Amino acid sequence: ERGGVVISTMSDAVLEQDVAAFVSKRLARVGDGARLVMGHEGMRLSLTVRPTAKEYGALWVVVAHEVRAAAAHAGIEWFNADEVEARYESSTYGIVEDAGAVAAPVRESYVRGVPLMLEGELGAGQEQIAKRLYLDGPYADQPFVSVALDELTDRGWRHLLKSSESPLFQTGLTLCMGGWHAVGPQRLRELVSAIDTALATRCHVVLTANDMPGGGESDQAAFVTERLACAVSVAPAIAEQGGASEKVARYLEYLADMFETATPALSSAAAKTLDDYRWPRNYLQLREVSERLYILVGAGTAERAVAEEVLAQEDVIKTATFGAPTLDSDLYILRPLADTEHDIARLVVGHLHGNRTRAAEVLGISRTTLWRLLKDDDR
Repeated sequence: ERGGVVISTMSDAVLEQDVAAFVSKRLARVGDGARLVMGHEGMRLSLTVRPTAKEYGALWVVVAHEVRAAAAHAGIEWFNADEVEARYESSTYGIVEDAGAVAAPVRESYVRGVPLMLEGELGAGQEQIAKRLYLDGPYADQPFVSVALDELTDRGWRHLLKSSESPLFQTGLTLCMGGWHAVGPQRLRELVSAIDTALATRCHVVLTANDMPGGGESDQAAFVTERLACAVSVAPAIAEQGGASEKVARYLEYLADMFETATPALSSAAAKTLDDYRWPRNYLQLREVSERLYILVGAGTAERAVAEEVLAQEDVIKTATFGAPTLDSDLYILRPLADTEHDIARLVVGHLHGNRTRAAEVLGISRTTLWRLLKDDDR
């Protein structure tokens, strides 16, 4: 009843109490045979919890097994259901969507007994959807393992492919793997060979991938999907779903509740501006835009000009990156600084429908400086 230790074979009293406290916090939601993972001073413990009914309450038998050679590897993280739930609920996707946001075809693919390849635009919530599927599924009393392939070191790759403690060789887990775009041909073949055909029958396997610029899946994702006979589902983009302003309004409510203020409102014109926007980075972008709106309007009303200003700032910041731009512009930064400054100024003026006074305010420069940057366009 109190989560205290009745009898223990552990020789470390501090560890004993830490395990008891860790398990007692989770007794309400774990079932018979549940497995938890616990980190302790650089090692990982696998805890199997077995409740046994007794006359005056319940005796919970906890079998603790130290997982050797399982020190933390960058890119491989083990979570319990309460930790996954906390991360999901604090994510932008979890704040603005409910459990019903996971489309029925995605849920159906998840229970087919084959790996699920969950594709979509950047920031469309693939990882959060995987967490929601886990929380609502039959394996929520077992660990959730997230593997970011693009973050693995050489040592992490050896652990994933060769170690008996690798999540690839476990039973009952939910395994979420992403970052396929960064995997070279040799390691990709090794990884696919290591994922035997029975993995999806022992565990729930969700593979996540972002669409490439311009649309379409990466060569790596296509190779894995074919070799592992994955079921394929697409995480819908915000622009595809529609109603972006409603999602922004929900995030503004969340911010107002967090900071104990009145909730900002959106004018109908501002809402239309948000609904018409492309949202190329989806929920990642929605959070940033909502936070800027909250800062600018406080408890007031966001008008169209404010919404346009925030979206213009977002486009400038996110378009000025290495590689191909995400918007219909030719803004690249691997050029002389004067050329890049000119294009940034032109982009902001365009998004603000030619309002140079407002553009100068957004850029934090004088109208004279803005005129100098655009003088070639005026000729």
